[in-house]
Amino acid sequence: MRRGLFPSGQVVRPILLAGILFAAALAAGLLFSAAFPLPAVQSDAAGYLVLAQNVAEGRGFTQDGILPALYRPPLFSTLLGGWFFLTGTASAESAACFQSLLHAGGVAVAFFLFLELVPAGLAFGGALFLALQPVLFTRVVFVLQEPTLLLSTTLAVLASLRLIRASTVPKAFAAGVAWGVCILGKTVAFFAPPLIFALRWLPVSCRPSIPRRHAFLLLLATALAVAPWTIRNAARFGRFIPVNGQGGGMILWNILHTEVTGDPEREPLIAALRQDGGQKAETRERTWRFIRRHPREFLLERTLRNAVTFAAPPRDWWISRGMVRPNEHRPIFWTLSLLFWIPPYAGLVAATLSAVRKRAAAPGLCFLILFYWGYWAEHALVWGDPRFGLAVYPVLIAIALSQIEAVCRAGRIPGPATGRPAPGTAVSPAG
Repeated sequence: MRRGLFPSGQVVRPILLAGILFAAALAAGLLFSAAFPLPAVQSDAAGYLVLAQNVAEGRGFTQDGILPALYRPPLFSTLLGGWFFLTGTASAESAACFQSLLHAGGVAVAFFLFLELVPAGLAFGGALFLALQPVLFTRVVFVLQEPTLLLSTTLAVLASLRLIRASTVPKAFAAGVAWGVCILGKTVAFFAPPLIFALRWLPVSCRPSIPRRHAFLLLLATALAVAPWTIRNAARFGRFIPVNGQGGGMILWNILHTEVTGDPEREPLIAALRQDGGQKAETRERTWRFIRRHPREFLLERTLRNAVTFAAPPRDWWISRGMVRPNEHRPIFWTLSLLFWIPPYAGLVAATLSAVRKRAAAPGLCFLILFYWGYWAEHALVWGDPRFGLAVYPVLIAIALSQIEAVCRAGRIPGPATGRPAPGTAVSPAG
């Protein structure tokens, strides 16, 4: 952690700065949710809300109050259900308060993430940017899992950077558990623990000093954190389902939004997917046969469209207010893009090109770059809704801040040695 000096010359305690950021983000969320009517709870939001209400009422993780649910991941609805139970309320207004707390927690954790890479002043500025970023604080009015995913993903990335910086058994275990919890929020994060294990094969200049036993412990802790839910699924459904069974829904969405014309199998397949969610073997076989018949539409056109959509700013609140229509590129879209999306993506590209050209970068920064590209690529192959990128938005900002710090450092006159490692650099564990 890098603790910078403010102009007063006094060291500012990071915990105090994190508290200020938490309060600012919480105020932004609560004030915004009180200032405008909440959007209608429908579609995915209605499903998450019903799950949380049933959890709060002691019926378990169930959609209808009787049968166990499988389609959605458990983390968000379980946490929201716990909030409903503790507060004695189960309304959209109560959910907005809960989401505001998660937004604030995500900002505070992001501040500690930034401190792993840049001085305190720049880290504080980056976290304040997140706290008051309209695309983020407008999410608190939706009963959707983006604030939960942002918090859990940022926490897992922070634990990973601390492991990379100085590997120990407790840090390896903590990082593994953090990734396990993150995966229970959304399975797309499953590749992160193996990615950390694979960092040992990077060039020496990018390679962290993580002993093999610590890397295996990370993988084991991740599996242990997910295992109880996997066992629950096996006991209830008789199949190996690590987290949830949403794969059929993702395939259905891709088929619905892929421009395939003239194939008589398309409409019957859509009907079958709507009916059984892709759970039947016959439906899965028909689905893959359909995809194999249209490789250009699915592997090229759909993938490129998903990648571009993932990297666009979400405008759900503006859409819910009738200010814009979905997929409409009006001034709101370009304003959000120019202010909040294009600059950090430029930082990602600059950091990537620098690491590739020099074949050298701090191990922590290498992990962030590889993790972000992997997360993006995975959504390009599956489904690239703009809101899905919010979970890793603090990672994107962290990479951009590292580039700002690099530019500032290059323009400084070298001072006396401090004995601190470079930001994101690994140090050998004691013993």
